[in-house]
Amino acid sequence: MTSRSRQWFDFLLLYGLLLLARPLPRRFLLAVGRWLGWLTWHVFRYRRTVVLENLQHAFGNEMDARRLRKLALDFYRHLGMTLMEFLVFPRLRRRDFLELVEVEGDRHLQAVVRQGRGALFVTGHLGNWELLAARAAASGFKVTAAAKTQSNARVDRIQNDIRHRAGVGILRTDSGVRGMLKALRGGGILALVADQDAGREGCFVDFLGRPASFFKGPALLAYRTGVPLVTVFIQRLPGGRHRVVFEPPVVADPGWDEATAVRELTAHHAARLEAAVRRAPEQYFWVHRRWKTRPPAG
Repeated sequence: MTSRSRQWFDFLLLYGLLLLARPLPRRFLLAVGRWLGWLTWHVFRYRRTVVLENLQHAFGNEMDARRLRKLALDFYRHLGMTLMEFLVFPRLRRRDFLELVEVEGDRHLQAVVRQGRGALFVTGHLGNWELLAARAAASGFKVTAAAKTQSNARVDRIQNDIRHRAGVGILRTDSGVRGMLKALRGGGILALVADQDAGREGCFVDFLGRPASFFKGPALLAYRTGVPLVTVFIQRLPGGRHRVVFEPPVVADPGWDEATAVRELTAHHAARLEAAVRRAPEQYFWVHRRWKTRPPAG
């Protein structure tokens, strides 16, 4: 399949699922999502090797091959449900988001917001991360999420239209520091999903037993602006509901230089993300080559 035909296929598939999601009950759509996950694992075999390699690196010392394959299938089912939940956002009302997602640690968020300098949400591709920002927006906060521009322009427009309808502003990841500062202005919340491989220029810290490259941006922004960094994660619960957990905010120590602040704040995020992944490993985004970049020798 050529690149152009693949882009049309992806667009038509996503648009077809969006139309399917409009009239159907949410419980049925979750079943469709689980079936899509099963199909992706058994038939399409999308990035199976990557998923199994990641799981082996993360949990190979704790699980045998059978448990790892079961975990991989559970991941694909979760991913299918997450997709269908995202596509149903346009028909949800504010109270639907509030009822669908319970919140733990809301006092930490409120304390940061009261300072009036804005808040920096840092999370990972865990649970239904799109629902995390939508839930905060439904609570009345001004939320801007940083989003990478997709190579498929049609898919990109659909995704961002769904986010906008849920009350979430979008900041392109290439907007730079100026765009981030604008998002924080007036006590706004900037949400960063900051757990993908950042290449050789990233900050290397331990993640699930191996050094991993993390983007320096969240730590640099927190250090240079003094805005508190709040690690926050969402987890799928039995019965179709979700729980968001806001953790205590952290700020750079006044005695740190920039390099130390980047290392310490990034390590904090990585450690909190690892703890959240271990609580629900089937809900992490294992299709990404998380440990693709190795740290410099020496």
